[in-house]
Amino acid sequence: MSVNVVLAQAYPSRIAAIEAIAVYPDTAGGDELRARAEDVLSAAQLFGSATAAQDWQAFAFSLKILGLLADWSEAVHNAAVDADRFLRAGRLQYRTFAADANHSAYELALVAALAPINDDLDVSSVPALRSAVAQREMPVAIFGSKKRNFEPLTADGVSVKSEEIAVAFLEFMIDGKPADTVHNLSTGQVHDLDLTIRVSRWPEYAERLVIEPMSIEPPSTWDFPSFEFLKPHGPLPYVFQRQGRMALHASQGFNARPLEFRYSAEFQPQPKYDEAIVLAGQRTLRLDGTDTSRHPLTGYSELDMKIIQLREKLRLEPLISEAHVRDLLTLLTPVANLMGQSVQDKRYPKQIDEAMFQADFQSFLRSNTVIGSELEVQGEIAGGKVDLSFRGIKIELKSERSKRLLPDDCKKFAEQAASYAVGAGNRIALLCVLDCSPKTTPPFPVADGLTIITIESGTSPVYVVSCLFQGGLARPSDLSR
Repeated sequence: MSVNVVLAQAYPSRIAAIEAIAVYPDTAGGDELRARAEDVLSAAQLFGSATAAQDWQAFAFSLKILGLLADWSEAVHNAAVDADRFLRAGRLQYRTFAADANHSAYELALVAALAPINDDLDVSSVPALRSAVAQREMPVAIFGSKKRNFEPLTADGVSVKSEEIAVAFLEFMIDGKPADTVHNLSTGQVHDLDLTIRVSRWPEYAERLVIEPMSIEPPSTWDFPSFEFLKPHGPLPYVFQRQGRMALHASQGFNARPLEFRYSAEFQPQPKYDEAIVLAGQRTLRLDGTDTSRHPLTGYSELDMKIIQLREKLRLEPLISEAHVRDLLTLLTPVANLMGQSVQDKRYPKQIDEAMFQADFQSFLRSNTVIGSELEVQGEIAGGKVDLSFRGIKIELKSERSKRLLPDDCKKFAEQAASYAVGAGNRIALLCVLDCSPKTTPPFPVADGLTIITIESGTSPVYVVSCLFQGGLARPSDLSR
């Protein structure tokens, strides 16, 4: 029996699968999870006859079950005919999986994580099942074992070599920086795309390896390079580096999901024997083409950038719906503009109480045509009175008149806002704090006052977006005396 180090080749497929079920629950649907499952199955083959292969196959099987649950969830929300057929299929596959008598410890953990599917499952529980599978610890296996088999003979008595899987590990850099999970890319400009690829083996009959982009995005909106590598010489593994040019030709709407591009690999010409190549690593590029220079959000570029950052963070939270994120952003855009005015125009020069702050804040939001009559005032919730509400997003207002506040100081108000959110069946709330205490120091950058505060409820987090307004500002000339 021979051994081969396969951790670096196999593990990226697991990382990508975990991201799909835990980090991108809104975008990773059934088709995506089944694609991730196939990648994990291909990685399982790298372990050969090692016991780790069984764990990887079990993980792939659980991904397929979660893929059916994703189809079920989508069908239910879209009122599709016979949506429960996906749930029934997932339940049957789970029972087949659970019935195996030779489970490893990891497989038993997966069986336990997916057990609710065998009961009266509610569609709202699907994210929790995905999270449960993602949190199960898989033993780290480093080596793969290859069985010694007699090689088949051709008609001429020549042995036919059993071919292995080739693994290509990709890494991308954009304009000299590693590609982010969601990478912001300005539109209408040409950018550098650097590719580093490590290939574990090269088929005997292949002359070149071609890496090509694929996407469901309209072809007229993007231009990405293909990469071609000729058959190399020397010891394995082979490492290649290449640079190309990329461009997005159209910006995307502020509420649109990130653009997604995936690279595929193929040996050319097709080799004599069936060859498989597994792409691992950063094979998918998720790009945000929101152009705030052409379509500003708040009128303050630094605040626009901060809102986009907060948007991506909230989108990655599996328990926050996309609809709630959109409603929060609709509200946050004018609120951030008011934060900018509070410093630029010294909107709150004197000490005012919470009632006066609410009156001004309410009047400002009411004048926004997107918000208008949908802004509700003084609703009863969770045994208290919430100041304002917009499409279910609760808004808590505070005024501090005695001491200067910094962004971290807003945390002491966040639990109240979180309580209102939970009372309304939501996981996000907006906290707006006015610091109108007399100042003897210059203001801090306005964008620093826009933060996300995570409140741990004991079972799952609640997110409070905090906006700190700076009032009571000193005249710049007074600071130099």
